[in-house]
Amino acid sequence: MKELPNSPVVFSVIQDGRSVHVIERDLTEPDQIIGELLQPGGYLKLIVLGLEDCVDEIDAQRVLGYALFKDGKNAKLSYPLEKFDSNVSGRSFHNGCFIQRI
Repeated sequence: MKELPNSPVVFSVIQDGRSVHVIERDLTEPDQIIGELLQPGGYLKLIVLGLEDCVDEIDAQRVLGYALFKDGKNAKLSYPLEKFDSNVSGRSFHNGCFIQRI
């Protein structure tokens, strides 16, 4: 039996018309805080899979780029999102909340 790495892959395989058996040891939200930063390309993949609502209602924060700080200087780097819809951006959230939504 081949192990699938995560829930979006399982969802994608099911959408392709194949059947999948998922065996999870525990479906409760982890009792630890693990932060995730989903890049804009990852959010676009969620849209393709029809899973973009998985970042709703979990206090996910939109991320539009990075700020770099060194030796008293700073630089702002924005994601190049001009050609995408206004809702496309990175998302920062707690991993456990995201997994529960999937």
